[in-house]
Amino acid sequence: MMGAGGLYQGNSLASPASWNEELRNRNLLGTIDLLFTNPPFGSKILIDDPSILEQYDLGHTWDYDAPSDTWEKTEALQKSQPPEVLFIERCVRFLRPGMGRMAIVLPDGILGSPGLGYVREWILRHTQILASIDMHPDTFQPSVSVQTSLLVVQRKDAELVTMEGAAGRMNDYAVFMALANHIGHDKRGNRTYVRDARGNEIAEEITEQVKEYEEGQPVIRHQTVRKKVIDDNTLQIAQAFRQWLPEQD
Repeated sequence: MMGAGGLYQGNSLASPASWNEELRNRNLLGTIDLLFTNPPFGSKILIDDPSILEQYDLGHTWDYDAPSDTWEKTEALQKSQPPEVLFIERCVRFLRPGMGRMAIVLPDGILGSPGLGYVREWILRHTQILASIDMHPDTFQPSVSVQTSLLVVQRKDAELVTMEGAAGRMNDYAVFMALANHIGHDKRGNRTYVRDARGNEIAEEITEQVKEYEEGQPVIRHQTVRKKVIDDNTLQIAQAFRQWLPEQD
């Protein structure tokens, strides 16, 4: 359903053929340049509909070959999958091949659990990892305590996927990595501030714009105030990534 803001409602994991006409006409698959997503995840909302699972490589079971340390997809379907696994594949398919980029929040189990190695294999086959940022355990507190990471990827084009598949190995490349260990709040959601060696909160002078009225007319003035420094390094990580990325081209 389309609203005034150009928003659409639909089951993004279902077949595009089942979407309403307005959403189908967007032709989203393979056309998106930038995608930002924090998909729902959890064992309580498993996807077990075979008509959905069969659409996805990651909806199938995969066999592990120890000598080659690789995973291969089988024809058998999983009994169920957590939605975040299927969202990875769906979101990558949304991206424009060769240039589309995505930032996605994922539970750390996907990036480290031995049993989910096939998910990581699929990601590496179809995307280039641009960044992996380990998020603080309290990032989504006080509501959610799941440990997560932010993964930034760029979809490979079909030619590169085929070439790497034929070679039996993927090209090497640099990956930006960071630890977001200061996020500006604690597990209760209370704001946290930078402190000095004695434990005192640090304040800095900043200039703010203030709107005032003179004879009914708005006037913008500047005033200097002292404000406590929020203990949050996520902005610095974003700035470092923006500086790092062009150096890789």
